[in-house]
Amino acid sequence: MKSLLTLPAALVILSLLLVSCGTAAYECTDPLGCLEIPPGSPVVIGAILATNGDQRPLGIASLQSVKQAIEDKADLLGHYIQLINYATDCTAGSAQTGATEFATYADLSAVIGPTCSAEAVSASPVLLDAGIPILGPVTSYASAKILTNQVLAAIQQVAVLMPDKTLYIPRQALLSALNLSR
Repeated sequence: MKSLLTLPAALVILSLLLVSCGTAAYECTDPLGCLEIPPGSPVVIGAILATNGDQRPLGIASLQSVKQAIEDKADLLGHYIQLINYATDCTAGSAQTGATEFATYADLSAVIGPTCSAEAVSASPVLLDAGIPILGPVTSYASAKILTNQVLAAIQQVAVLMPDKTLYIPRQALLSALNLSR
């Protein structure tokens, strides 16, 4: 008789444990929304660098430095890091075109660059209005690595990793962590 009562009691306890351990949905309360990165998907970082024109050598060295910083990190909270680059020629127009294109990417978390200050004046407002942080200008290959590491650290600081490995990056929190404002 005692063993007959033990089985139903064990099933009730197991059911309660399963319900209490269930994954709660993440509720994004960030005023700019949250970037949702599903399990197995990358954290996408952009670069707007002058890899064309007179500043090409600096832009290419900076791009290599960004790639190296990403390679050194390997992954971010279990998600690999993907870099997309928009090549500019150190003109405001080329940077604004790149920023406008990047602003349409729903999965873009942040941008490194641009190379030249004239580019920063035109690219920054476009990306910041879209809630996408942009760190620059990139004046050397060393600064490119520093800025990339800053972005990756800030994402890691504010991101919320769910048990199913979905990653949420609150956009306003990321801007604040990088001391940027919209």
